[in-house]
This record gives sequence, structure tokens and C-alpha cells, in this order.
Amino acid sequence: MSIEDHNTVDLKSLSTKRSNIKGRLTKFKNHVEHLQTLENVSELEINKLAMKLSRIEALFLEFDELQNQIECFNESNRDQELNTRDVFEQDFDHYVCIAQDLIKANSPSKIPGFASCPSSDLTNKHSNCQNVGQCNSETLGFKLPIIKIPNFDGTYFKWLEFKETFSSLVHENTQIKNIYKFHYLNSYLEAWKLLCERFDNKRQLINNHLRSLLNIETSLRFIIDHVTKNMRALSTLGLPTDKWDVLIIHMVTAKLDNTTCFKWEEFRNNVSEIPTLTDFFTFLKNRADVLETVYESKLDRQNKTKPGVTPTSFNKVQQTKSFAVTTSSESSQSPAKSFECSMCKGDHRLYECSAFKSKSPKDRNSIVKSLKLCENCLKPGHKVEECKLVGSCRSCKRRHNSLLHSPSYSDAPTSSQTVVMSSTQTSTNVLLCTAKVQISNPVTKNTMTIKALLDSGSQSSFITNLVKQKLNLTPLPAPNVSIVGIGNTSLNVNVERCAINLQSNTNPFNVTMYCLCLPQISDNIPKVAFDTKHLNLPKCELADPSFNVPSPIDMLIGADYSKLGWLVAGTLPTVPKQLTPNKTVVCNFLLKNDDFDLNCSSNNNLEHLITKFWELESVPSRQPYSKEESQCEQHFLSTTTRLTDGRFCVGLPLHRDRDLLGDSYQLARKRFINLETRFRKQPELKTAYSEFINEYSALGHLTEIKLPSRIGAYFLPHHPVIRENSESTKLRVVFDVSARTTSGVSVNDIQLVGPTIQDPLFNILIRFRQHRYIISGDIEKMYRQVTLRESDRNLQLILWRDEEKQDLRTLQLNTVTYGFSSASFLSTRCLWQLGEECSDPKIKTIIQK
Repeated sequence: MSIEDHNTVDLKSLSTKRSNIKGRLTKFKNHVEHLQTLENVSELEINKLAMKLSRIEALFLEFDELQNQIECFNESNRDQELNTRDVFEQDFDHYVCIAQDLIKANSPSKIPGFASCPSSDLTNKHSNCQNVGQCNSETLGFKLPIIKIPNFDGTYFKWLEFKETFSSLVHENTQIKNIYKFHYLNSYLEAWKLLCERFDNKRQLINNHLRSLLNIETSLRFIIDHVTKNMRALSTLGLPTDKWDVLIIHMVTAKLDNTTCFKWEEFRNNVSEIPTLTDFFTFLKNRADVLETVYESKLDRQNKTKPGVTPTSFNKVQQTKSFAVTTSSESSQSPAKSFECSMCKGDHRLYECSAFKSKSPKDRNSIVKSLKLCENCLKPGHKVEECKLVGSCRSCKRRHNSLLHSPSYSDAPTSSQTVVMSSTQTSTNVLLCTAKVQISNPVTKNTMTIKALLDSGSQSSFITNLVKQKLNLTPLPAPNVSIVGIGNTSLNVNVERCAINLQSNTNPFNVTMYCLCLPQISDNIPKVAFDTKHLNLPKCELADPSFNVPSPIDMLIGADYSKLGWLVAGTLPTVPKQLTPNKTVVCNFLLKNDDFDLNCSSNNNLEHLITKFWELESVPSRQPYSKEESQCEQHFLSTTTRLTDGRFCVGLPLHRDRDLLGDSYQLARKRFINLETRFRKQPELKTAYSEFINEYSALGHLTEIKLPSRIGAYFLPHHPVIRENSESTKLRVVFDVSARTTSGVSVNDIQLVGPTIQDPLFNILIRFRQHRYIISGDIEKMYRQVTLRESDRNLQLILWRDEEKQDLRTLQLNTVTYGFSSASFLSTRCLWQLGEECSDPKIKTIIQK
């Protein structure tokens, strides 16, 4: 069974389990609705409802876990799955609140344990006792909020805080009897004992808090909170933290930016005694206040000076400076990122907008200019010269977004193509092939005559929704369709598919077609009416007698269905005087029946073929390097060395500062946890994956290291690719070097690609004709034969562990990794350099050619 079949089986199994959970929620819903209809609810019914409520809360956790797995397997229907989640959560929240109101209204004091401990936190299986809040309320004269027990995430860092809170509220609370504790957790005392034995490890706690201090982030406010929390925990563990002020200050100042360090040194010079940690924290707090005030004032001034930027349209996510309060993994109060399309105001970015992508490049440029957006990132608030987004157009490499690329941006590679461009610009209007056809409903036989556009470049046929309604066509099931147009722009739409019968008006030709339905196909064709008496058309029956009259297009069909009669197409000059033999409209007959062939001849085609012939016969010349390619070549020459075993040691050619990289650890960790989920379901995949990692390590191509600072480091997510037809390697591990960090920049974005070293493949194949016998060889693991210098290896980190019960290990890749932008250049450049250093001219030629 293939991996795809496994995924299908798993998805069906998960869907079945989810259906069972929905059924249990429906039963609870029916029970609550029944109690609502009763005038008097007995104490027994309230007790039953409280028991059901405690069990139904655990049901939410089961549903959430199953739904997460289903969404991972069923990414193609992600919107449908998200809607399923929303419906379940709304029903769950609604009826749980009703049940709690029923319990509170009917038995506020009769049911101890339930009435006094309502469950308001649906993510925590344990109730949060209200007795403490009620006692304090009676004393203070006002009602305190319910004290919620924090969730324990299973890390040493949170253990002391959780243990102290849980012991005070639950474990050592004499007002909560053991019977209630056992109700919410079977074998409560044994479970608490095991939890303490597992995490109440003083040595591990000290190591984790010290590691947390060493890996502190650079946000000023986060530094104060983070250091204080860890120092308090270490003091609780019995360490003399009151003597560590100088050490902690020295460690933290190494994380600060140069300006803040300079200000701190000025502050120290004004203090006669050695500053304490309290003095240092006071300085950091004042420094953060000043920087935040200055930064916010600067933003306000920028917004006021830019007339096109308003509070509603300016939806850019502000970049976080070192003084800002950043969002850490411990925060649960950070607002979710929201995006608003500048064009349709939808909840997405502009480059994801289907309406924007459906327009022509010229219209997109006009929209971007009218909205005063950056032509590179398509966001408001700055010009393209100020844009910090790394990247350029994929087609012409210029400084604009690929969606704005127009053929006018491209440099013409040959003079013949330049002539074609200039001749195209002289045309004013072009008459497209149209035909009057009869279409009918295959079932009801209802018939109507419409005007169809013949598009030889279309792989699908289309009709308008108006035609579908008039013929009362029955829609057929159709998946989501991606309509790809010129420039590889795509429009993802949900369309219907209908079957029709097509009949020519000029001959017996008919065919059954399946067409996609769209609201509109095109504007009227032609754009304007014109007189046909100057066209010198032969006397023949045209497929569209009224081709010169603007009419709506109700259908688009391909050229394979164009056996419809004489078609008229060509360029239309603006003035009839301009009609010359070179400008006359072409009258072409397209396969009216099988006895005729289409005769086409063009001097332009002949000239093009001759040009291509001389290009193939000419001696190929190497193009000069661009500025970036020259920079990459110079970097290779200045950083590459040879090791004692003869291997090349290279450095990554970076054209951007590696500090632009944000945090990549969390994404790599999440992807690895998902990978372990696949391992549990496919043991044979885990075995093959482990063999790959072990082989990588045995060859010395990776090394296990301690978890480094996340600043300036890059963790590579990785996943398997199964190739069943491969004879050598069925499993290939792919490293996702394009995964973006929290700053939106990936490691590939800061690298130079480098020039192409090898000759074009066509030239290599042509050289094979020079020899009678050919010997070829394969360089095994070619990329991994090149060692990477140590200073760049922190950009090649992966996470791994052999068993899930083990801690995650950090592995450092020591060689060039496939997938990196510069990997191909570095490996082939080393091979070329090997030939350059070879003393035998024949071997040198073989290697370099």
C-alpha cells in the first residue's frame, strides 16, 4: 500500500471518530434542550447534567486533536474543514453555557463541588475552584474574578510556577475533598506523585533556567521579565543569585544593540559604585520607554505626511525593534495577524486576491499606482526604493513584483524578436475568429443561436451563466478549477460544468461538448463596427456573417471544434486608405471537411528558421557575468580553501546580513512533530528515515551540537519524498530551505545564486558526436563532498530524535546542502577548480567540459 493510500485510510478513520464525537455532542444538546422545556428541574436532573457537563468538556479536547490531524491530511479542502471546526465550537460553547446557567439557576448551593467549581476554561480538564474567590468576595465586599489554574505545557521552565499555583489552589486546598479530585482525574494522588517525580528534578530545573538565561532574546522589556523570572526560580532552588549581578549584567549587555550599550556605559560612568541588577533593569525600562515614544511619534509623522495612507488602509505589520515588546511562546494574549486586501478589502493580501490576479499586467500596474502601493511588496506606506523585501521579478529580475511584469519590461534577446515587437505595436485592432453556432440542451433539446469565440490556445471550453439559465442546463460536479492565462497568472474559481450539443450553421458538423460556466467570457467582439466592402472577401458562406458587428460572446471553444465554415481574422487598420496587400485581412478556411488542408506560408517563418540555423551552427560563447555573479565568483575565490584530505571548504555567498533572519525554530519543531505523527502510522518510513540520518552522521556530514542562540541561526524543516520507481534511493529527505522565518525572510533570500559553470546541456550533447565511444561517470553525493566552513554551519541546523520520549536534538549539517540557492554553483565551481589545478591537460579538459 502506498503512502497516499495510507493517508486516505487514515483520513476515513479520523472522519469516523469525529462523527462519533459529533453524535455525543448532539445527545448532550438534546438533553439540555429537554431540560429547558421543563418548568421545575429536579435535583437529580441537575446532578446528571453536572456529570454530563464534566464529561462533555473532555470531548472538546478529543475533537480538537482529531480535527488538527484531519486538517493536516485534507489540505485540499481546508476551507471546508475550518468551517466544520467553527460550527462544532459554536454549538459546543452555546450549549455548555446553557448547561452552566441551568446548574447555577437551579442548585446554587445544593451540589457542592459542581456549583462551586464551574468549568469555564474549556481547554483545561480540571475545574477551577471558585471557593477562594467567594471567600475573598465576602470579606472585601466585591466579587473577585475566578482564579484559573494554568495549563502545564510539560516543560521544566514552567514547572515551578505550575506546582506552586496548583498546590495552593487544589492539592493543598482543604476545602476540596479527595472525592472531587478523583472525579476530575482518576488516580489523582498517583498522577500527582508521578508528575512530581518526573519534573521536580532540581538538577534539570537548574540547567533549564540557566539555558534560558543564556538564550535570552533581545527585546528590552522581555529581558527584564525573563531574567527576573529565571533568577527568582534559581533562588527558589537554593542558588545564591544575589551574588550574580555583575555576571548577569555582563551577559545581558552582550545581547543589546550598539546604541543601547553606549548609553549604558555612559550611565555607568555617572555611578561611583558598581551598579546592581536593579539599577540595570531601571536603565533598561527607561531606555525602552524613550525608544517606544520616539518610534511611535515617528510613525505618526510618517502617516500624516503620506496622503494615501489612512488608519484603515495602512495595514502593514510593523517591524519589531530591539526595544519593542515582542511576542514570545509564553504569551497567549498576542493579537492575531490580520490582512486586508487594498483592492477588494477582503481578508487576504493583495497578491492573493483572485480579482487582482485575473486582470492584465497593465491593469495591475494601474491599480498599484492608484492605490499608492509599493511595486515590489504590494503594500502601502513606502516606495519601491525604500522596500525592505528581498526579491525581484522572476521573469526579468527587475525591482518589481512578478504579478506586475509586462513583456515591455523584458530585454529582447535577438534583433529578430525586436522587429516582431515593433510590428505588433503598429496594429490598432485585431479581429478574432468568431462563429454563429447552434447549441442545445442534450436532455430537453431546447436550442438557441449564439456567437462563439474560437481560441486555439484554450484547453477548455466555456459558456456564460446566462446561456446555462436559458437552456436550463443541468450542472455536473466539477472540482475547483485553476484557469491559467498569459504570464502564468491563475484564477482559482468554483465553477459548474455542463454538457451541450454544438451544431454548425453551415454544414452537418455537430459534437457534444463539456463546458465550464463563467459569469462573463469577454467584452463585445469586435470593439467597433466597420465596413466590410474594402476587405475583398470571396463569395463564400461565412461561419459568422455578422463578424463586423459588435456582439456579446456567449461561448469560447478551441480550434479542435472549429469545423464550422469560413473564418475571418486579422489586423484592422484605423482608416480604409491604409489597406495595402501587406495589411489585408486574412480569410482562412479551417478544416470544413477532411478533404481540405490548411496551407500556410510565411517569409517571417523562413527568416526565423534561417536565423536559428546559424545560431546552432555558430560557436557558443560564454556570456559575461552580471554584477551579482561576479560578486559570487569573487567570494568563492577569497573564501575557498583545501582541507588536509583534499576536500574543498567553501563559504555561503551571502548578499544580505544574516541578522535579517527571524526565529525559525518553532516552525522546524512543528514540522518535525507532524513528521513524527507520520512515523507512528508508517513504521517503515521511520526506519528508512532513521537509516538516512544515521548514514549522514556516519559519513561525518552532520554533527550533534547544543541548542545555539536562535539569532542568526536557521533551522531547516525537512520531510520525506517517496519515489517508488527509483532503483537506487526510494526515500529522499528534502530540506525546506525556502521556509520563511518570523521576519518573513528565508535563508535562500539572503544568498547569491551564482553563475552557471557548466556548458548548456545542448552543447554537451552535441559534443558527443565527436567521439565513437563515450565513458560517463557519476559523482556520488556530489554536493556533500564539499565541506562548509564552520562560521556558516549554524544556517544548516535540523531537529531530530530517534524516539518521541527523548529530547529534541540539534544536528548541524557540515557539507553543502541540496536546495540552497548557491549549492549548484558551489559544487560545480569546486569541480571546475579541481580541473583548473590539474596538471594533465586532457584530464583538465574532461573535468571542465
